[in-house]
Amino acid sequence: MSNPVSKDVFVAKVAREIGVPTIPADLLRDLRRADLFIQVAVLAGSAALGSGSGDDPCQTGVFLGTTTGPLDTNFGFLDSLFDNGESQASPTLFSHSVHNAAAGYLARLLNLRGPAQTVTSPGWPFLAALAEAKTALELMPFKRALVLAVEEESPVLVEAATRSSAPASAPSPRRGAVAWLLTTETESRYRLPRLNSILVEENHCAAEFYLRRQEEVFQPDFTLAPGAEAPAGLAGALALTQAVEEIGPGDGPLFWTATAFCGRASVRIER
Repeated sequence: MSNPVSKDVFVAKVAREIGVPTIPADLLRDLRRADLFIQVAVLAGSAALGSGSGDDPCQTGVFLGTTTGPLDTNFGFLDSLFDNGESQASPTLFSHSVHNAAAGYLARLLNLRGPAQTVTSPGWPFLAALAEAKTALELMPFKRALVLAVEEESPVLVEAATRSSAPASAPSPRRGAVAWLLTTETESRYRLPRLNSILVEENHCAAEFYLRRQEEVFQPDFTLAPGAEAPAGLAGALALTQAVEEIGPGDGPLFWTATAFCGRASVRIER
């Protein structure tokens, strides 16, 4: 049996959804029971996908990265379990508390029937999801991947940050999502950035870093602190997305790096 032929992977479109989402009328019914974690994921994914799913929904997969997933919904389900007992615990909260619920919503509402995967990591889960999607596109028979970073700061973690020894003040709970549409379609070769390599090295560090994520440094150009509405865990995905948006047709390769107490990472993108 011959080895599969590796394919080039291109960044077709990027999008973001920060803060409390405004749900369009055509999604109100489908998202009426969804929590805010799922809502920002669906809106960011829909914006990045556009009409990119094509005629064959089996050609588009979903890869989602998150640090803690829908943690607020997890705690809500546990509250209902402790307060009301097993027989009266909320089935809606239970079904939405699993980390891959957002990927399921994306696949169903956007009609995506390719591979679906949710990646969790305390460091840079978006980069891990991006690497999984790139490898799958290179080696598997589908053409597009919707890759997302989705983060939500639970009030419980905000309280933990307040009680920690770190000196900075704790933020209020925030949420947001970043979405990229990747493609291997050959007509993209001369007009879209090519995703060349992704390297992630994570190591153990103190819990205070994950609560506040201070001293994350992203290069080139800037050290990014998320805006007032963006969760701190989304900073890396937002910084990389901004760097990709700034690549011009005549620019050379982008070598983007991230360093923090939790490790280091790099992404190389060529135009």
